[in-house]
Amino acid sequence: MSNVKHVVGVLGLGILLSGILAPYASAESKTFERENVTLKGSHTDMQFLAGQSVRISANVADDVFAAGRDVTFDSATVQNAIVAGYDVELRSGKVADMIAAAANIKIAGTIEDDIVAAARSIRVSSEGTIGGDARFASETIDMEGRIDGNLRAAAARITITGKISGKADLLAQRIVIASGAAIAGDLIYRSDAEPEIAKGATIGGKIRRIEIDKSNLSAIGFSILGIGLFITLSWAVAMLILIVIVQLAFPGLMASSAGQLQANLWSNLGRGIAGFLLAGALTGLLFASILGIPLGVALSLVIAVVWLLGLVTVSNCIGLLIRRLRRSPVNIQLAGRVGWGIAGAIVLGMIALVPFVGGIIASLAIAAGFGAAAAELWKRLRTA
Repeated sequence: MSNVKHVVGVLGLGILLSGILAPYASAESKTFERENVTLKGSHTDMQFLAGQSVRISANVADDVFAAGRDVTFDSATVQNAIVAGYDVELRSGKVADMIAAAANIKIAGTIEDDIVAAARSIRVSSEGTIGGDARFASETIDMEGRIDGNLRAAAARITITGKISGKADLLAQRIVIASGAAIAGDLIYRSDAEPEIAKGATIGGKIRRIEIDKSNLSAIGFSILGIGLFITLSWAVAMLILIVIVQLAFPGLMASSAGQLQANLWSNLGRGIAGFLLAGALTGLLFASILGIPLGVALSLVIAVVWLLGLVTVSNCIGLLIRRLRRSPVNIQLAGRVGWGIAGAIVLGMIALVPFVGGIIASLAIAAGFGAAAAELWKRLRTA
């Protein structure tokens, strides 16, 4: 259960930072001079949206990536939705599949297939419908609507008052199956306390408790595959939020660094590798002595910041390459650069998942971005 709270804490911090910093992004782009971003009409290509308040009221035949303090789908019809925000709400309309991370998530519309969500609180209201499976990680989960597939959830408290056509596989401190709730399949629970099942509730399958201990391999497997999946997803979303924040805060620097990387790939790769090696060696020497520990901590923070800048730089380069392959318009505003940067980061993450060589390729790419970002920072510091 502490893992779930840790996930929610990380997400909450990342999302809160994005909500606070987004309005103060550089005014180099007219797109982000407004705090509110609204998408209307019909669109056939991918949509990248970021702002303090994002509202989608459009028909989108492709994927939607949205980040903001408040992200609302209102009478929208979209394909896959990947969303990060403080408050995320599917108020009405249809989404084919959704991946969401937020402080609060509310589903009152229709998700035609599956949803994966991590938040502090998740609520599927009585109007909400999920056509496939639902996988949730949260502190509190209130399931009042309908799930046509299976429910897998981990939380401190889970309350079910709606209908589940499949099984419910739950990990929680407290589980409440309220009057009127209906679970067609099995109720599988992992909890020290018995689930509170009201007289008016219906469970069509078996009620099974699985002990959470080291001798129970199935419980361990569930913990690794279930909670581990949410932790990985949450860290990935938190990293994407950081990428958005950096691009919003330093759009000029990131654009220049991406140009620097494209123009001098190999020299920046060599500079990045040398920088990592020298910085790592110097940090180790500083930590070897008590007097050098404060300097070692400071240097580690500097390395982390420049590493993040390198990650954003190489993500921008990959995103711009994808954009070039799609033959998108030449002019690109900050919103477009943020969106293509997110797409590039996702591609880089997918490359890193390739066994054996993926991690090496991703590390070298980030090192090259590190070299380009460091060179651009040094140039600006010299001219400041």
